[in-house]
Amino acid sequence: MSEERAKRWMEESQKDAIRQSAGSQHLQRAAEAEKSGNASTAEQEYALAADAFIKSANEYRGGKSYKKAAINMCAAGDVLSELGDAAKAVDAYEGAAEDLLSASAEHLMWGEDAETSKGTALAMTACMMYIMIGKEAEGFYKARGFVAEHASKIRLPAIVRLSQIPQMLETAIQSVNLESFASAENAAVTELKTALASANSQDFTKYVDKGLDMVRELLRGKLKVPKLSSQLVLPNDVTFTEEFPVRVKIKNSGNGEALGLSVDWHLDEGLDLISGERSKKVNNLPPGETLDISVVLKSAQPLVGEKEFSVLVRVSYSDKLKTGYSLQAGPGTLVLKDYKISQQLTRDADLTDGRVGLLKESIEASSLEAEPLIRIVDSLIASLKQSRSDIDESHLDLAKARIRVVNDMVDSIDSLVGDDEFLRKLSEEREADKKAFAIKKLTPAIDEVIAFLASQEKKLEPEVQNALADWDVEAAKKRSLKATLTRIKEIAGILASAGADTSVLEHETDSALNDPLLTVGERPSSPEKIEMALVMARSIRNEITRMLESYKNELS
Repeated sequence: MSEERAKRWMEESQKDAIRQSAGSQHLQRAAEAEKSGNASTAEQEYALAADAFIKSANEYRGGKSYKKAAINMCAAGDVLSELGDAAKAVDAYEGAAEDLLSASAEHLMWGEDAETSKGTALAMTACMMYIMIGKEAEGFYKARGFVAEHASKIRLPAIVRLSQIPQMLETAIQSVNLESFASAENAAVTELKTALASANSQDFTKYVDKGLDMVRELLRGKLKVPKLSSQLVLPNDVTFTEEFPVRVKIKNSGNGEALGLSVDWHLDEGLDLISGERSKKVNNLPPGETLDISVVLKSAQPLVGEKEFSVLVRVSYSDKLKTGYSLQAGPGTLVLKDYKISQQLTRDADLTDGRVGLLKESIEASSLEAEPLIRIVDSLIASLKQSRSDIDESHLDLAKARIRVVNDMVDSIDSLVGDDEFLRKLSEEREADKKAFAIKKLTPAIDEVIAFLASQEKKLEPEVQNALADWDVEAAKKRSLKATLTRIKEIAGILASAGADTSVLEHETDSALNDPLLTVGERPSSPEKIEMALVMARSIRNEITRMLESYKNELS
């Protein structure tokens, strides 16, 4: 090597070192700022690092060192992605892809198969970068253009397979062809990455993976994917001495098959697996179907009292793109006791039933208004009946709550029924209410009776004049009759002086004239019958008024 050439090589090496160190130094300072908690300084350093990488890429591009320009543009894209500046990151990656296409052209200009392989690998990596940033159509277009331009140089089968990777990916996306994707993925992982290593360009392999990830996302958006949910079903009334089943339900509510299910039970120490598989494999679970898996457990020891155990089920599966998923059911708490809760609750319900029966008898025998309380007691009886149904259906917490509420209500009502002071006050209040009600009703009744009797007295007043008129007529008749009899007596006297025997006539006439019926007497101020009626009416009115006022005073 000549002295001049050696000097130029050293100068270029120094420039490379300076270019590469600028961005790295900013990254290092950003990391230190993050570590110290200085977020604003870290963000500034990251932005300066991205600018430094882009500046270095421009310098390398000006010197036609396209591969190094691409490396720096990728570094800038990575930093900008971390900063969340998606638009600038996409521009950086797109610039890197263009640099790789330019670098690939330098390899293919020699016409040698080895160089053609390196150039094709760089070009296909550039296409993967386009796919990675969401510009897959442009990436596929670039790949077709590259193949068409260099078709005469792409001769070896290995190079042909490299050049077909974007085409296979395009077919996979357009027709949702998983086989085509699997072939392209295999070629990209095994052949494209190997070719990049041969080209001393392994720095770009991670972008090949990111491109494949983007294709997976595109396919996943078109594919029907599974969606599993799980439910762990634990018994709630088991003892240390019995065997009991534990179940997990796994439902696929998605649109695609769940493949390669692995269901693993994780049990606390102290629980023995009596039957069933601790780890179960299932090939697939179609959409809409449910997988029901159960195991039988038992406590390892017959303990006293109660103890809690944890039960957990982990599930893993994948979709047709081999994307892995996982979920878990639980952890659930399993409580074991040395007695059956259902038996205890049944005894409690029996005792409470007896208490309710005695309460009902006490209410009926008390001075309280029984009907509302009896209705409450009947509702308590119905609630107890429902608690027994809850026990039969293993809804033990609900049954326990019902029994507790019924007992609380019995205590409350029983305390009222047995409270003599309360009953005394209640009786007094009721008596006062009754008196107030009676007075309220009696007062208008008194006024109404007095008014009625007064109206009857007034009705008798017109009868006085009618009776007096009748008396006057009767008196006139008596006077007329008496005058007639007197005339007859006079005639009899004249006849007697003439010698006639009128003694009988005179005797009868005197008798008639002296008859009390013909006695007119003094004209009364009011007729006797009317006066008697008025006296009786006033007497009745006074007596009723006295009696009602007496009742009213007693109520007051």
